[in-house]
Amino acid sequence: MSTPTSFSSSPAATPSPAPTLAGSSLSSTSAQYSHPPDEFVQDGITYVRRGRIASKGYRLGSSHIWKYGLQYVRGSDKKEVYYCHECVVGKHEQELFVINGTTRVRSHLEQKHQIDSFTGMKKSCAQKSVFDQQKDGAASNVFFWKDSIDKFKELLIRWIVCCHIAFFQLENQYFRELLFFLNPALMKHLPKAARTIRSWVMNAFVSKKQQLMEELRQARSRISISFDLWTSPNAYAVLGVVAMWIDATGRRRSTVLGMRRVYGEHSGEAIGSIILELFKEYDVGGELVGYFMLDNASSNDAAVEFILKDLCPWMSPRERRHRRLRCLGHVINLCCQAFLMGRNCEKYLAKLEKHHLRGDYAKVEELWKKFGCLGRLHNLS
Repeated sequence: MSTPTSFSSSPAATPSPAPTLAGSSLSSTSAQYSHPPDEFVQDGITYVRRGRIASKGYRLGSSHIWKYGLQYVRGSDKKEVYYCHECVVGKHEQELFVINGTTRVRSHLEQKHQIDSFTGMKKSCAQKSVFDQQKDGAASNVFFWKDSIDKFKELLIRWIVCCHIAFFQLENQYFRELLFFLNPALMKHLPKAARTIRSWVMNAFVSKKQQLMEELRQARSRISISFDLWTSPNAYAVLGVVAMWIDATGRRRSTVLGMRRVYGEHSGEAIGSIILELFKEYDVGGELVGYFMLDNASSNDAAVEFILKDLCPWMSPRERRHRRLRCLGHVINLCCQAFLMGRNCEKYLAKLEKHHLRGDYAKVEELWKKFGCLGRLHNLS
């Protein structure tokens, strides 16, 4: 390949940026580096050493960056670029920055070659950052049991989910330095992106769900269900569903099958449809379903009737009613409310809740005073 016309006095360019050894070194080049090429070709572009074509009085600046590199002229646009000796030593491809000040070159020398951007000195181990030292430790401590990695992932996911930790916290430099300090080998296993952590959590959820499905299939007892509908202060209706059974080892188990939003009317059919969807997800058929322990809302009666008609069409109406159990705690609670507040207890409870959410505790005390001595006693407590 021939050189550009402005460099016609130069010999043919070599096809590689690697310098050739020579007996003498340039006056501007540190003695620790081999003699740089007069010109070379990279990515199809010819570069010629600036000192080769410069006027007789040409000199490099006083910045420390010239201890570690030289100026070359790019043949395509005649711009001056930085040729790094450290990249040659490390057998890295030249980045060839256009020289517009020294900031970019300083950053390159510090980040890639550990050369201090202020002093121009190579950092010793004691001067390296915590992260750099941990990287060195990781390189010398690459052995890690697969079982240990799997356990680490499980504990990390449990911490994120149970403590409501944002995924991006795993990108935090200080948290990562803490983990790498405890075990530098984690550097090769801890993801750098929050998106990867999210995929870990979702994969763990799917895996645990499959495991739970298998445990439900192997249950020694029928699977009894408890569910309740709750409306949040911001008017989100949420249905929580819990399963209870005896597992294959004879232990009593209970777990949350799901928490689902309820849209529209809170009828028994709407609630029953959500429960049936969950049963299908977990492959729970009519032969596995046991009893339903619920509060005394009439919509729950209708929901159980709707579910059992779909899952157990062979059951008689009387058998379906027997599968619906009433929560003793809820019954006692209703009795206490009726004893304290009388017939209109639901109306008073709604008012109490409204004033309590608003923080109007004076109104709350006023309402309790209407219930006689027990209400006044409640205010004292």
